[in-house]
Amino acid sequence: MRTFISFEEARAIVLSSATTTRTESVAFENAIGRTLREDVLSTEPIPGFDNSAMDGYAVRFEDCVSGPVTLKVVSDIPAGINPGVLVGPGQAARIMTGAPLPAGADSIVPIEKTNSKDRTEVHIGEAPRSGAHVRYAGEELKAGDTVMRSGIVLTPPAIGMLASVGKILVDVACKPRLAIISTGDEVIPADERPVLGQLRNSNGPSLAAQAVSAGADVTVTKHLPDDPAAIRSFVQSIKNVDLLVFSGGVSMGEYDYVRTELDAMGAVWEFWKVKQRPGKPLAFGTLDGIPVLGLPGNPVSSSVCFEMYARPMIAAMSGRDNPLRITIQATLRRDIPKVERLYTFARGNLSTDPETGLTMVDTTGNQASGMFTSMVDADCIIHLPDGLKSAEAGSKVTVELLSWSLS
Repeated sequence: MRTFISFEEARAIVLSSATTTRTESVAFENAIGRTLREDVLSTEPIPGFDNSAMDGYAVRFEDCVSGPVTLKVVSDIPAGINPGVLVGPGQAARIMTGAPLPAGADSIVPIEKTNSKDRTEVHIGEAPRSGAHVRYAGEELKAGDTVMRSGIVLTPPAIGMLASVGKILVDVACKPRLAIISTGDEVIPADERPVLGQLRNSNGPSLAAQAVSAGADVTVTKHLPDDPAAIRSFVQSIKNVDLLVFSGGVSMGEYDYVRTELDAMGAVWEFWKVKQRPGKPLAFGTLDGIPVLGLPGNPVSSSVCFEMYARPMIAAMSGRDNPLRITIQATLRRDIPKVERLYTFARGNLSTDPETGLTMVDTTGNQASGMFTSMVDADCIIHLPDGLKSAEAGSKVTVELLSWSLS
């Protein structure tokens, strides 16, 4: 087992252990946020017919090209019907957005560029461009074109496109199944009042919510006391999960039994301890082929480590093209204390400087690993690599946006 390794090495080990989940077919309207597991092709042209992009009049360009002209209106064409009319010389058809272009017409004049005293004639003062405001059949997609490729996350626009091409059932990755287990004799349920020395269970609910927001299905949640027999018995009862996540019990304390009990059950550990802050006592391995992520018990350490390791692992299990979130560059508003040998994840807030237009970032205040408000108030994580001697105001830093802050 490796120990006290770098953040980059630790995350690479975690991601290399990710096995993609099975594939299932779901109704397209239930596929939001799921990872696509097939290339989707258009079986027909989109749009399926020439149609008007504007409310106005369908005309023949050659009738209008020489200057102002008055045309006879031969039809009204609302959206959703077959026009069944021929626009001949000197004629026009009143047409609505999305309505099929009638035979004979080749251009649309927007209604605001026309003048009509009654519904029988229309005066056009300025010639339209040939083909103006016509959406042609197959303009967006031709039959057989690839609409979207396997590996993308299905967004609301993607759901709309699936509907547009009639893709009623779509193959997506099954959600990775997680077991989330918090530990500690001092931890009590959230609906109880703590006495001296007790804390309400925040790690369990927080991690479960983070897992759901990352696209996982939390099938097991449990809080266990610092009791070796209870830990072993419960872990042995867990079935059909893709990732075991523990919070607490993996450090060096006298009552940290998780790692020792899993050892006794045959766990194979890849690493323990990472050169990072917060979350140094992080453990990762496998138990009977199932990945096990042991998070520290401090709330901030637990939450940050989930974002840095469990979230990208869930994405990799789902077959995402890129399991890592996009990062951006920002300018520090103030100095951040930094230990040179530790990769630091500072909780931050982004803003735009009104004078320079620069993207700025500041911390959320006290960065101690027990200050969970620093995580609650954050919309990003500031990455300060090991080897960096100082993080001074005005310097450029890498920032990772937290997914739940994007609404």
